[in-house]
Amino acid sequence: MIENRIFKLDILRAAAILLVILAHGVNSYGSPDFLRPLQTGGVGVDLFFVLSGWLLGSQLFKELNRTQHINVSRFWIRRWMRTLPAYYVVLVFTVIQLSITKENFEFPYKYFVFIQNYDYPLHFFSISWSLCVEEQFYLAIAPLLLFSKRLSPNAKLILLLVLLVVPSIFRELEMFGHRNETHVRWDCCIMGVMLAHIYANKTALWEKLVRFNRVVLPITIAVFIGVFVLKYVPSVDASTPSPFFLSLIFGSWVLWAASPKPAPAVKAVVTGVNIVSTRSYSMYLLHPEALAACHKFMPEAPFVIYMIVALAITMVISEVLHRAIELPFMNLRERFKVSQSKSHVSLNAA
Repeated sequence: MIENRIFKLDILRAAAILLVILAHGVNSYGSPDFLRPLQTGGVGVDLFFVLSGWLLGSQLFKELNRTQHINVSRFWIRRWMRTLPAYYVVLVFTVIQLSITKENFEFPYKYFVFIQNYDYPLHFFSISWSLCVEEQFYLAIAPLLLFSKRLSPNAKLILLLVLLVVPSIFRELEMFGHRNETHVRWDCCIMGVMLAHIYANKTALWEKLVRFNRVVLPITIAVFIGVFVLKYVPSVDASTPSPFFLSLIFGSWVLWAASPKPAPAVKAVVTGVNIVSTRSYSMYLLHPEALAACHKFMPEAPFVIYMIVALAITMVISEVLHRAIELPFMNLRERFKVSQSKSHVSLNAA
């Protein structure tokens, strides 16, 4: 169903998952000095957060503007049917494996209710902290936007701006146990929602931002690339940008992706990007297993070969999870009244 998707959003989703796999691949390979700066690719998770905020915010504002209401329970059910089945399949298999191979293994109750990002360190399934942020974001965003329905568009924008800077305040005051706790990582999620609000409710401002972004976009891309490059310069203390700064960078990218001008591409490229984008969630869940296999069976292989094999394994097992679990549950949503979509807008597998 490529014709029903937004190609530029698919580009960002594909870029996000490939950045994450690259970062984790470097770590799996032993983080040699010549590769260590590439671990910055882990910020692909923050790009996922902005995309999530944009896609879901667009859905919710469309429903709110059309009906003056948000069916919060339907939103939650649809999101849970989209994200939970694949997550629980991977989690259950992981728990079974660990219970067989590890002594004194304690049943990880927190993992089943998505609060393990407040219980560091994570001794297994470490990537799941970001899924906690997503799920907790789902719980909060629909009621928040429903609560704000009586506010003017300007008041809503101010509210979202406040929420955007609050995590920075928490981080500055060190009001956290770990930096992956949700209240200090929702910057990018809120940026996506704020862009969706401007698109849906402040058309003139949106058009100004799109025009302004023609200048800003090349700068954000250059800054992002510069972060990687500067980490190779010993005399420069190049730290990874904060989540707030990343929200500005990736917000610019989403502005580009959501603008009406299409991105030129040949059909083969569109198809490849679409495949990676639509499988990105399964790839995120399963790529640690592929990297673990490569680390065990080919630790001395050249890094490029190591990553090609890991990516190939990831694609194969992700295809199985996508077709066997993700797609059936996504399609199942339309069979029940409580989860049927009320919007026909294409938002790329929201």
